[in-house]
Parts: sequence; structure tokens; C-alpha cells
Amino acid sequence: MKTLRVGGQILGVEFLEELKHFCEQEPSPSRTRVARHVCQELNWRGREDEPKLHRARDLLRRLDRAGHVKLPPARGPRAGQPRRLASCGEPLPALGPVPGRVDEVEGLYLYRIEGWEDPLSPLWNEIIVQQHPLKDAPLVGCQMRYLMGSAHGWLGAIGFGPPAWHLGPRDLWIGWSSRARRANLQSVIGLSRLLIRQEVRCSNLASKVMALALKRVGADWQERYGHTPLLVESFIDRHQFTGQSYRAANWQLIGTSQGRGRKGPQEANPHKAKDIYVYALDGRAREQLQREPVERIPARAWREELESADWAEAEMAGLDLGDQRLEARAVKVLQGRWDHPEKSYAQSFGGWSQVQGAYRLVTHACGQIDLDALLAGHKARTAERMAAEPLVLLAQDTTSLNYSGLKQTEGLGPINHEGSLGLHLHSTLVMDRAGVPLGVVDAQCWGREPQEEGVGRNAKSLDQKESARWVKSLNRAADLARRMPQTTVVEMGDRESDIYELFDQALIGPENLHVVVRAQHNRALEPQARLWEHMGRQPVRGHLHLRVPRRAGRRARQAMLEVRWGEVTICASDVRLKRHWPGLKLHAVWVREVDPPEGEEPLEWMLLTDLPVNHWEQAVEKVQWYCLRWRIEEWHRVLKTGCRVEKREFGTALNLRRALAFDLIVAWRTLMLTKMNRENPNLPATTVFSEEELTILSCYKKSGGRDSAGCKTSDPLAGKAGGSAAPQRRR
Repeated sequence: MKTLRVGGQILGVEFLEELKHFCEQEPSPSRTRVARHVCQELNWRGREDEPKLHRARDLLRRLDRAGHVKLPPARGPRAGQPRRLASCGEPLPALGPVPGRVDEVEGLYLYRIEGWEDPLSPLWNEIIVQQHPLKDAPLVGCQMRYLMGSAHGWLGAIGFGPPAWHLGPRDLWIGWSSRARRANLQSVIGLSRLLIRQEVRCSNLASKVMALALKRVGADWQERYGHTPLLVESFIDRHQFTGQSYRAANWQLIGTSQGRGRKGPQEANPHKAKDIYVYALDGRAREQLQREPVERIPARAWREELESADWAEAEMAGLDLGDQRLEARAVKVLQGRWDHPEKSYAQSFGGWSQVQGAYRLVTHACGQIDLDALLAGHKARTAERMAAEPLVLLAQDTTSLNYSGLKQTEGLGPINHEGSLGLHLHSTLVMDRAGVPLGVVDAQCWGREPQEEGVGRNAKSLDQKESARWVKSLNRAADLARRMPQTTVVEMGDRESDIYELFDQALIGPENLHVVVRAQHNRALEPQARLWEHMGRQPVRGHLHLRVPRRAGRRARQAMLEVRWGEVTICASDVRLKRHWPGLKLHAVWVREVDPPEGEEPLEWMLLTDLPVNHWEQAVEKVQWYCLRWRIEEWHRVLKTGCRVEKREFGTALNLRRALAFDLIVAWRTLMLTKMNRENPNLPATTVFSEEELTILSCYKKSGGRDSAGCKTSDPLAGKAGGSAAPQRRR
């Protein structure tokens, strides 16, 4: 026997022998070390290049149970746990009279503690243990401690340490990817201790001390640890402190924690939630923290995809579900859904075994097989198609999927005020300049929680709102833009995407990433103005004719629009979280219909963009791009009416999302072929249809659409995402 199959993974005997010796070496390696060794030997890496330790541990457990290897014994808690701060219980040094104002304090300075052997280290510990709310809680990892000295005595203590590993508001504010976070987290430090002694009553002392510490901590950290921090984070217990000293020292409030601490979501406690403040030690800290080792995406023109007979296998290449059998099954499910998109799962496949295989994949017990995992291959192919274009347009939009008939399905939520149940889908569809869809690069699907009473929107940070989905999608686009510097990436959104943080992220993102957003809010501008009133004072630069398509309650028409443009500086909302955030310089293009037909609402768009708009061609270009945003609504229509995605019946929202992944790809390809046919009407029919299908269509055309009895028949290949008008697939 030269190979062994374990859980769908084929392993060589040589690998098993080498692994066996690795586990038996002395001293005995930890199980985590063995798992990392497996990842290295089998080249198991995730989308962000991290080792797939979970998959490796699962394989090792299987091998251990089967007797092929003997794992080292599981280790208990590590012996070298962080020690708590030592205290001898002696009284703190006496203080002389301390003035009530910081500018009257004599000789204020910071003394740096040089490690635990420093003679004043016990004093720092004593001050914290006796008077800080955290008492003797240990400091872990890298740290920098200072005593606040003065001519009046030791006034307090301050300490810096490592940052939180995951922190939603911070990660969203920085806008970094998982790979960038792992690479650059060492450039973030935390202000973990700050204490002014209880005997001291001196206004502005805390903010003054923080300013002194922030001025020198970068150089001190570089001297001790060899790298310079770019950002400092800190937490404030909102139930005890107001954070006024932080704001006085120019810290920025960016959100609120979940109250989880270091124990994870199972320990979440809203009463322990803390305000999160950050301070940038470098003016371009966010841009630098977003940087990561760039691996350029290879370019692949979408026209090359049409020549592939095995398009489903090519589209799912690189899929990693932890089992080769599941990955092969996913390709078959996609092909089956493409062949019969309008049918149920039971009717989409050739035989009972294929039906059972599809259901086993969709209802698999592994929670890691989710929407993102099933779309990973398609997203990678979409990125390759993007890299082949000089400019791509990314349209974001949200739609609801109604599953009100599935009363027993777990994980659904309200989708309207009538109490209907279902899921919300927020996705990003990529198009080329002509509007041909290239694929999907982001899809977020969730069941909405019932509205929490008594919690206003302004009391929440962005990561706690559904609005965060827009910024998350933009961050995904920024990650792709960095890996294809030759391609200009333009993200577009409707009025719901008019979010300050979205523009903020675009301005600090890669140079080839831009946004075009339709404004919803009559925003405050600098200085002392409002968006609509300011743009109303701009001259009409010309008129533009625009074809308005027919929609429910609206006839198709040719609209004449007057065009204005100008530069604006938008202000952040005047709410607690954003009150001190800086203004953002953008350009606005305002188009408004002149003399609309009677009874029709005039067309009006206020578009905001970070791109320059200084002449007529640039203004018209932004309007034309935004017109293509309608394409994502067409895609949603194909998804619902052609793929009949709302007819799926599964017991959990997770299973519905898994089934949705295949329909998203089918709907995209259907729409792509439709638009491709309009852009390239002379394309050979063999690109889309098989020889057998062309023969059927030829016979149908010769018969005049009638059967042998002379009765009118339907298109023999109709039913694909919108009926006979929709393009058919090539197997």
C-alpha cells in the first residue's frame, strides 16, 4: 500500500512514516506544533495564507483513532502563566501640596521603568494595585511603563502593552484585511493602564500626561523592541468615566466593544462594554497599517471563459472544503443548477444518487462550509477577470429573500414591517466599462435580529449596525485593488451607501480605488453650508439626455437632465461618536430632470465621488457609470425569477445560504451571456449552445414554432432565468 485515504485526503506512506517519527521525537512536540508541521508538508494554506490548523487537527485526530500515528499527549494549562503584579502592601510615598491646575505643577516628567529589575518597578506596581480598578491583574507581552514624577512627588502611573487581537470597530476603522492585520498588528499598542493618584485633584493633568507619554512612547518602543508603533488604542469604562481627558488629548472615539473580554462571545456582557479610543502616532497610520505583502492577481479575460467546455470546474477551481469529495460534488451541483436553474434541487440532477449528493453537501454538518467558502473559487476567477480590465465598476446593493413559508427554519429574521421572514443579501457585482458582469466579489447574507428597544442608531458604532456591510464590501474591493494596481476599481452604491466612513475609507485606500455614491443626506459642509443648497448655487454646466428604462409604475422615456458639479467638504454627523471627526474633500455631480412628463417623478441624482470632476466629460462619465448600477438590480431579478431562489426549502439559514451560493453564480453567468450577446452580436452561436441544442433550435425555427399537429409550442430551450429571451448555457 503506497497511499492511504483518510476523510477524502490521499496520504502517502512516506508522509505517514515521517509524521510518525515527528510525533515521537524528544522532547515531545505540542499538538499545535504537529498541526503546523502537517500544514507545511501538505501546503495547507487559507485564503489569507494562514495555516489551516483546524483541518490539520481534524486529520491528526482521524489518524490517531485509526492507529496510524500516536499523537503527543494533550497539554494542560501552561506553567508560565502571566504573573500578577506583586504588592508588598506598604503605604504609597507621601505627596506634597499639588496645585489644582496642570500649568502650575512644577517639574512634571515621566520616568521610564526599565524592566522588572528597575528599583522603581515595585512602586509602579504598588500604585496600580492599590488604586487602579484592575488591581493586580497581570500585564502580558511587550510593555512600556512610566511613573508620573514632579517636584510634588509621584503623581501616578501609566503603562502601554499589546493591542487586542480582534477588535471590530478598530479593524473596520483601519480598513485592513486579515492578512494585513496579522502582518501589522505589532505596529499597534494599547494604553492599558492610566492612573492619577486619588489624593491628586489637578485639572487637565491626565490629558497632559497622556500627551507627554504619546510624544515619547514611539521612540522608547523602537529602542526596546526594534519597531515603531503607528497607533495606540485604549478602552474606557463608560459606566465610570466620561473620556473627557482622552478627547482633550486628541484621541478619537471610534466605537464600543461587545463586553466579551478575552474569553470570547460566550462571555459577552453589555454592562462590561467599553468605549474604544485610538490615537494615531503617525499622520498616515491607517494607510500604513493597510499595507500587506502583495501577491498580484493574474489577469484572465472574460472572453477566454466562453471557450471552456468545463466552465463549472474552472469557476470552482481552488475550492477548499476540507474534503476532495465535497469539492468534486460542489462542481456537479453548480453544473446541475446551471442546466436546470428554474427547477428544485430534487429536479436539477440526473438521478437519485446525484440528488442525495447535492443535499448532503448543502446540509453538511461542518459549519465552515458556508457562503464564503463555496464562493471562494468564483471570487478568485472574478478577480482574475478584473485584473484583465483597465477599469472595473463594482455595484453594491441589498435585497431581501422572502422565506415566510418556512416557519420552522432556524436563523431567519424579519425582512419588512409586515412580519415576513427571510434573509437579507448584500452583494457586490463587478462589471467592465460596457456593463458586462464579470462576477461577484462579496456576498453577505444574514437574518436580521428583532429591533432592540431603547437603543438608538446614534448610540451604536458602525460595526454594530447593518450599515457596516457597505464598508466591509469596500474593504474587500480595496484588498483586490492593491493586488491589481494596473486596474482602476470604482465602487458604486445607492442612497443607502451614503455613509461618512465609506468616503473616509476610500480616501485612505489604495490610489486605484474610488467611489461614486448617490447622496441621501443633505449633509453639512464646511464652512457653514448644506449640500443641496450649495450645489443649487452652482451654475448649470450643460444638459444631458438619458434613457430611463421602464419600471413598475413608470414608463420608459428619454429624460433631459441639467448638470451641475462642484467641490465639497462634507462634515461628519454631529453625534457623540463622530463629533470631532475631520471633514472630507469630495466632488459632487448633481443631475436633475427638466420638464418631466406629467405624473412622473423627476429624475434627480446627487452623486458624491473622490474622483476629480473639473470638466464636462468627467461629470458625464460619473453619471454614465452610475447608470450601470442598475445592472445589479437586474441580477437580483434573475436570481429571484430565473433561479427561483426564494423557493428553496431547508431547515436552517446556513443551508439556505449554501444553496444560494450556487444560484448566485448561475444568475451571474446568465446575465453575463445576455449582456455579452448585446455587446457582441456577431459572436458565434457555438460559444453559448451545444451542437445538439443548435440542431433543436434549427428544427424549431423551421417548424414555425408549431408541433406536428400544427399547435403553437414554447421555445424548447426556454425557462433559463427569464424564459426564451435569456441566453442559454454551453455545457
